[in-house]
Amino acid sequence: MASPGPIERELKYSLVDPPPPPAVVVALGRHGPYAFVEAGTTVHRDRYYDGDAGPLQRAGWALRQRRLLAGDGDEPAAVVATLKGAGRVDGAMHEREEVEAPMEGRAWPPPIARLVAAHVALRDLRPRLTLETERAAYRVTLEGRPVALLAFDQVSVRIPGGERSAHFDEVEIEALGGATGPELQGIVDLLDALVRLTPSSASKLERAAALLELGASL
Repeated sequence: MASPGPIERELKYSLVDPPPPPAVVVALGRHGPYAFVEAGTTVHRDRYYDGDAGPLQRAGWALRQRRLLAGDGDEPAAVVATLKGAGRVDGAMHEREEVEAPMEGRAWPPPIARLVAAHVALRDLRPRLTLETERAAYRVTLEGRPVALLAFDQVSVRIPGGERSAHFDEVEIEALGGATGPELQGIVDLLDALVRLTPSSASKLERAAALLELGASL
């Protein structure tokens, strides 16, 4: 069966240390084939939706609505809907289907609506978790060729209408074009000199839900 959308490939790491200053990240590429160019800092709010019994989660899908709250420069103000599959995880590498389109008012974009409706009626969707992320992003090139988008994310999570909240930091290295595993690993090797990276096999949604559940049990 053909994939419903493009395949997203990215490395994900938990971050214990504070995100390094932009000047320090940019300096990583001064004496080698990689270059790191600031792509700005943004704050966005992600709201994840599902039915009451979690039919999308059981089917291996995550439905997200992203709204930009603040950003450097002329960032688009559109609200973007994304449907992501569970895909395949190998250590820090995540590969998954992704369908993305701008919201049309309050209506889900048709390509996403069709896929979601196979598992849950659109009228039955409810907001399940809200993540607010401050992201410092960098475009990474290798000998002048774009290979990745590097992001340092500081994430706060809560249940809509609830009191429980949690926070975590992570690093994402999203492959661009035909970037290979060794090319992405070269970025990780440079970052290891700055911060402690722990490979993460969980998506943001999975990690957020686990932290909230842990908080509820304490």
